Amino acid sequence: MKKYLIPILLLLIPIVGYARERWLFLGDSITQAGYYVDYVETWMLLNEEDAPEIIDLGLSSETVSGLSEENHPGHRPYVHNRLQSVLDRVKPDVVIACYGMNCGIYHPFSKERFTAYRKGIRKLVEDAQSIGAEVILITPPPYAGRVKPKAPPAEGEPYGYRTPSPDYNEVLGRYAKWILSLDGKHGIRAVTVRPGIERFMEACYPKEPVHPNEYGHLLMGEAFLQGIGKKTGSSLLESGDNDFAKNPQWTKLNQLVRKQRETYDRALLNDIGHGNPGVAKRFDTPLEEAKELVKPINKSIAELVAE
Repeated sequence: MKKYLIPILLLLIPIVGYARERWLFLGDSITQAGYYVDYVETWMLLNEEDAPEIIDLGLSSETVSGLSEENHPGHRPYVHNRLQSVLDRVKPDVVIACYGMNCGIYHPFSKERFTAYRKGIRKLVEDAQSIGAEVILITPPPYAGRVKPKAPPAEGEPYGYRTPSPDYNEVLGRYAKWILSLDGKHGIRAVTVRPGIERFMEACYPKEPVHPNEYGHLLMGEAFLQGIGKKTGSSLLESGDNDFAKNPQWTKLNQLVRKQRETYDRALLNDIGHGNPGVAKRFDTPLEEAKELVKPINKSIAELVAE
């Protein structure tokens, strides 16, 4: 891998104006978990001379459709209730959005729910582009019902995340097909993360069908990089083997990037506000404290990249 020195100063101040691009990831709990975002950032730091600053503000349970199940504990957070505040604070050059898993609210396909999803995606694109940001859309990953099936609702019981439609992956497949149809239109780029995960689905969902594990996130990260035209040299999507894991520099850097994300991005997420009380309680470090805590982490990242 090529290694470039990124000035330590750029990494010590997360939210200030400078020439380095800022990429913002938005999405639901899969993006909040963010291991695929870590993979992307690690690769960028080791291979791009002008690696972007990457901020992950994904939020558990969130939708872009504004919909929620009858039996969900409280109405699901709706990205458009916080999007303008996020854009104002972060001022991203690129907005990457991965929505869909929650947006069909685990029901069979319906035109009404699909219309709400498309309307929400279009508004997200318009709002991001209105501040001059480029937009990259990621398809929802698969729903792994064939690997870890859940019982559908009993008679009279509503569909929902606890009682999903048996064909929910097919529903998401229709959402994904529409996302990909936007690629190259109105300045939008679109990337699919579904084929690699479908190929190795059993390894990606060992416990439940909604959230891919860290291995599934690796596949998502690699698919994203290839989808935006990066020549990674990895055979991960074909062989299933993560060659980068054999590189000690990669492994250590990836761990630091994860620590950076858990320290700073989570605090920024809560400081901006989002509407998920569970997340607010789980990540409770004040932003000003997080800014100090992240400085030595960023310094270590810069020194490791410079080796």
